[in-house]
Amino acid sequence: MQKMEVQTEILREYVKNISTHYRNEDTSNIWYPMFYQGYKEKRNRFAWIKDNDKKFLNGTMNEILFNRWYCSELGAITALTYSPNGGHIIVGHSSGMIQMRHGSTGVVICTLRNIQFPPKPIYALEYSRVEERICYAACTDGAVYRIEIPNMSTSIDDPPEYCIRADPALECFNTQFYGAPGISSSSTPFITQRFPALSLGITADQTKMIVGYADTSIKIFDMETQEVDLMYKVHKLRLQFIPRKLQRMHYGQVCALRCHDEKPFLFASGAWDNTLRIWDIRCKVGCVMTFEGVNICADSIDLNRDHCIAGSWLPTQALTVWDLVAKKRLNIIRVQNRRPDVDGEYIYACRYWRSKQFNRKGKYAIIGGSGTDCLEVINLHNRYISCSYPASGTILAVTSHEERIAFSGTAPVLNIVTFHDPKHEKYYDKTDTKSEYEFNMKDFTWFDDIDRSSSVLERQSQARAVSILSQPTNSDINQPAYSTISQPAASTTSQRMH
Repeated sequence: MQKMEVQTEILREYVKNISTHYRNEDTSNIWYPMFYQGYKEKRNRFAWIKDNDKKFLNGTMNEILFNRWYCSELGAITALTYSPNGGHIIVGHSSGMIQMRHGSTGVVICTLRNIQFPPKPIYALEYSRVEERICYAACTDGAVYRIEIPNMSTSIDDPPEYCIRADPALECFNTQFYGAPGISSSSTPFITQRFPALSLGITADQTKMIVGYADTSIKIFDMETQEVDLMYKVHKLRLQFIPRKLQRMHYGQVCALRCHDEKPFLFASGAWDNTLRIWDIRCKVGCVMTFEGVNICADSIDLNRDHCIAGSWLPTQALTVWDLVAKKRLNIIRVQNRRPDVDGEYIYACRYWRSKQFNRKGKYAIIGGSGTDCLEVINLHNRYISCSYPASGTILAVTSHEERIAFSGTAPVLNIVTFHDPKHEKYYDKTDTKSEYEFNMKDFTWFDDIDRSSSVLERQSQARAVSILSQPTNSDINQPAYSTISQPAASTTSQRMH
């Protein structure tokens, strides 16, 4: 009893001290004003999430499949890419770890590269267009790693709930205190340079690899020899002698790079110099197009046919569409139906929705950042948000394959959602089992009735032909029986010929 009394007195003194030190003048009856403000923001956030679900998710085929939480020691997810068949997701962390996860559930299947010491983020992932189960990763330690993906067959329709193929020891930071971990057999350095590699791209013909570095340079490597074929870089001392309109190279860190899927000589890049540049490998002098006023700070550009979209770190007018044929800005996407309490857009991740069925012409774009607290699928034609998915933190990476979209960022959670085009797919009510059309069974003829009637007609026609041919003529009465059938046929044919 004495211990209980002592504990209660200590708690009372503790509460009194906190109430005296942290009492707010505006809210005098409320303790812990900082927690009160957080609760107020949390309450408003929950109200917005309910409105978002009611507006975009309820009653549609759009849904949130999984939210996979992982250990925060792995670091934020900075790069994502789907496999060509959509069965796996390759995930790159800020600690240097690369994992292979299931394409629809997000379950960890295998650890392709363990945590790097010291930690260096993976900022770009690119699948090989020709080699099967090969992926390339650009790391800030200056190396581009060649990732060999193991042949692990996992079904999309029947996904595993748990997986024990990953080594838990490789996912723990405590192993770093006893020495650097061993080199993973699935990851080997492919290209090594001095400066951090921030962006990566592979041409459509799989002959060149293009890498953007932090020293403002873009280097084009040969895939067979790993040698530098071409380098775009200008020295800082020479920039002051070149007019701004004549500058054809980046003078900031190249943080975004994207190769064209159909044209092997064309690629786009974005840097911290507020420019978006279009390059042609055949032109060795510099870029062929320069678009200014694009504040790109992450991998937020994408190409589709003759258009390029770019997401800027701006509060408004952050998403723009550029025409590569007319060499000008085509549209500034000002979203019409966004909620009014958004502080700004501030885009970090921007991609086209990769769907061969519904987005071949580049109608939909997927954006995410730090201002909206959600991932948005925007219709570029009418400038409306087609669907919105709440996010736990800042979105740094996004990828898509057909109806599935995966995104993540600073919060230790991987989100996998589905998106369906509402204008091309009709939402049917599964509870209504009644058919839409009523057939009249009296006017319907079954296939066996058709076969039965056709067989009867065939038998009748054969019997009629035999009866006609079996009738003897006056000249053939005294002839033998074996010639009674063949002779009239010859006479008829002769009559037809005459």
